[in-house]
Amino acid sequence: MKQTVKPRLTRLLTTLALLAVAGTPLAQDEGDVVAEINGEPINELELNQLVGQQTGGETDLPAVQRRQFLEEIINLVLLAQAGEEAGLELNPELQAQITNNRRRALAQSFVRENTTGDPIDEDTLRARYEDQYGGEAPREYRARHILVGEREQAQGLIDRLNDGEAFEALAEQHSQDGSSDNGGDLGWFTPGDMVEPFSEAVTGLSEGELTQTPVQTGFGWHVIRLDETREGEAPAFEDVADELRMGLINRRIQDRINALRESANIDYEASWAEPTD
Repeated sequence: MKQTVKPRLTRLLTTLALLAVAGTPLAQDEGDVVAEINGEPINELELNQLVGQQTGGETDLPAVQRRQFLEEIINLVLLAQAGEEAGLELNPELQAQITNNRRRALAQSFVRENTTGDPIDEDTLRARYEDQYGGEAPREYRARHILVGEREQAQGLIDRLNDGEAFEALAEQHSQDGSSDNGGDLGWFTPGDMVEPFSEAVTGLSEGELTQTPVQTGFGWHVIRLDETREGEAPAFEDVADELRMGLINRRIQDRINALRESANIDYEASWAEPTD
């Protein structure tokens, strides 16, 4: 099955990298106080952040629209004050949410500051492009599969296919993913698009050949038939520059996290000492 993120990284890294690319600088003046609600001030920076969140970063709006956003943040403050008066801040779940939001904001700000201070330049991107695409273009494959939950079922389908039943029909009847609507057709892909056990199985087949044993991945058990192969074509640098930049930023973040973990004192509670599946 195709991977959601290449290379495989956590959602945290992806989120941090996106913010590092698109985020605004940390150092900004708070600005003038634009309103006070029961003695609690709202400053211009707080208003601009709300406007930017709602408009995708655009803060230079007509006065009428900015006033509408100000009224929205006033309502937000009033509701927050009412929640505080009701004692909701003592709720453990709310405290956990506040703590995690603070951690996330600090982590995102740290990553953004370190990334924007040393941006990925074009020479680095060009070198990465040459490493990834400068050699022989990756061969592309077109295959079909049937995905099921049990090995025995997958082996039974292989036996039926060897007896002459149509792959497309069995995929439509039994495959447990969206490709079943197309008779198991996965379209064209490169080995790097797929999880490793799947790609290894596909690249080991000849055109028209069927896997004779089920292939296990994190998605389940696969029966695979390779239909066609073709020579791939390297994409233009401009078409993949953003993807390459994101990958380099992800790697930088991961290296930083690894260094922090190595120097940190991390003590697990006994039952969490060994991860379990």
